[in-house]
Amino acid sequence: MQIHSIILYNKAGQKRVLPFELGKVNIITGESKTGKTAIIDIVNYCLGSDDCKISDGVIRDTVEWFSVLFQLDSEQLFVARQNPNSLGQASTSHIYLANADTVEPPELSQIANNSDIETLKDYLTRKMRISEFTNTPESGTRDPLAVNFKHSRFYSFQPQDLIDQREFLFYNQADNYTAQSMKDTLPYFLGAVPEDAVRIEREISALKREQNRLVKQLKENQRLVEEGSSRIFALVDEAKALNLIAVDAPVTSTEAALAILNEVVKLDFEAEYQEGENENLKKLIDEKNALGKELASIKDEIKAVQSFIDSTNNYSSEASQQVARLQSVGLFSETEASHDSCPLCNSQLTQQIPSITAINQSLSELSANLTTTTTESPRLNKFTDDLLVQRDRIKEQMETRQASIQAIYREQDDANRLRNVNIRRGKTIGRISLFLESFEIVEADNSLALRVEFLEDQIKGLESQISADERDARISAILNHINTQMTTWGPELDLEYKDAPLRFDIKKLTIFIDRITRSVPLNQAGSGANWVAFHLLIHFALHKHFVLAGRPVPHFLILDQPSQAYYPPARDNEYQGTIPESSDERAVRQMYEFIFKVTNELSPNFQVIITDHAKLREQYFQDAILEEWRNGEKLIPNGWINQS
Repeated sequence: MQIHSIILYNKAGQKRVLPFELGKVNIITGESKTGKTAIIDIVNYCLGSDDCKISDGVIRDTVEWFSVLFQLDSEQLFVARQNPNSLGQASTSHIYLANADTVEPPELSQIANNSDIETLKDYLTRKMRISEFTNTPESGTRDPLAVNFKHSRFYSFQPQDLIDQREFLFYNQADNYTAQSMKDTLPYFLGAVPEDAVRIEREISALKREQNRLVKQLKENQRLVEEGSSRIFALVDEAKALNLIAVDAPVTSTEAALAILNEVVKLDFEAEYQEGENENLKKLIDEKNALGKELASIKDEIKAVQSFIDSTNNYSSEASQQVARLQSVGLFSETEASHDSCPLCNSQLTQQIPSITAINQSLSELSANLTTTTTESPRLNKFTDDLLVQRDRIKEQMETRQASIQAIYREQDDANRLRNVNIRRGKTIGRISLFLESFEIVEADNSLALRVEFLEDQIKGLESQISADERDARISAILNHINTQMTTWGPELDLEYKDAPLRFDIKKLTIFIDRITRSVPLNQAGSGANWVAFHLLIHFALHKHFVLAGRPVPHFLILDQPSQAYYPPARDNEYQGTIPESSDERAVRQMYEFIFKVTNELSPNFQVIITDHAKLREQYFQDAILEEWRNGEKLIPNGWINQS
């Protein structure tokens, strides 16, 4: 990935195009406050930064959309993000994307949000061919981190306030989370982690699953061998208990037991039970229930007849007593006597007494009723006897059916018991068969242990490719080359420690000068010139490795004010970018010669963009100047400022 051009749009749709040359050094020289520092922030914003770090002021007051046209191998990618000031926000996650072999920057009217920064990140991760690698800390003290494009940007930006920093080397390293993500992902970007690490991990997992299966089978086989004899005789005893083997069958050796068990599994085993008579059972139960209803009806009828007979008997008894009383009237004359006087003493009565005729009439009626009742009693008794006979017959029928039902239940219980026995027999035969098959496999297959051993060798071989030790060894080898390169380049810069070996510590993200008696860290090296030199050395050494090793990192480096240690902005007005002949001028020239030399060595695969106050007289420097922002020339055209 390199930068083809930066395109700014104002609210009127006008474009400010800043083109760059690929694979070369590109220089923008100029005064302070002309927009040089914004170049890094614009590129970073269009690469999906969560924040918009473009300084507030003229640029954010006049620009409506920021965009960058990137060159990706044979394809171009146009990325545009709206000025968050226009939205009244600190930043925005929405972007406009367009990609093709050649992309013509669109007009403002054609730009509209069609994606977001997460999509851009995923797209660039795939386009840069960043593998599916997740760094998993061994200690488990922090979450695993999946590598993506955002982690590759840290080595492409050196802002003015970082390039001469003694505490930090890399972009955003001051943020603890970013610094840790650099430590976690830089081994991958250096190439210490195989590109096919994910495939290797998946292959290891598959091999381990197969190995675990075989180890489990091997242990089972070993158990069968160790417990084989006792297991054989236990199965023989179980078969005898279920009459699969004659109880008195002689079993005197393991061989004899195996022979008998082999005969057992050959048995033509069939279930020896019949299904219960479910249909007949239902019929008997239905008949019994019907007889029960009939019996209840007869019992009710018997109860009603008996109640009637009891009432009749009570009536006959009372009627007989009343007839006896009335017949006592026959002691008197049947002639009519005076109804006003007592028939015994002839005394006068206040109330008339019944006449003899009336009494005799009542006696006749009672006698007739009594005769009728006496005549009907035998018929009622016979009807009752018939009902009782019918009741007893129904009871007998119910008892017969109940006996049949219980007989069927007993048959079903017997069938269930037989079924259970047969189920047990079937299970036993199955266990015997499985045991014999396993026993035969154990005796026949002696290659299982060899297969487990072979898988173990395969797993160890693959694990060695992605192990922490192997990764550390690769990192050490790569860093040795990088350290050697920095040490070799050191004398080409205005560096105080020209003869001491330089060493980059990937765990501390800093540089050490290894002197004879001690190591001096970057923050103790002293002087801004040294700090700038160390920043340049590590970044150019890393990018040389990235390019030569074909690593998925943007192949551009943007340097802002690299000469500031020698040529502070305050001197620009006096010299208009030209440095007077002095040791500082020689140091700046030496620095630029180094930058041009390394960039040319890596061309066309590496691009450097420099924004600086310095303006050297050398032709190579003059040829690399894209624009000079002095005498009113700036990133933002004056006409835009007047419009706003």
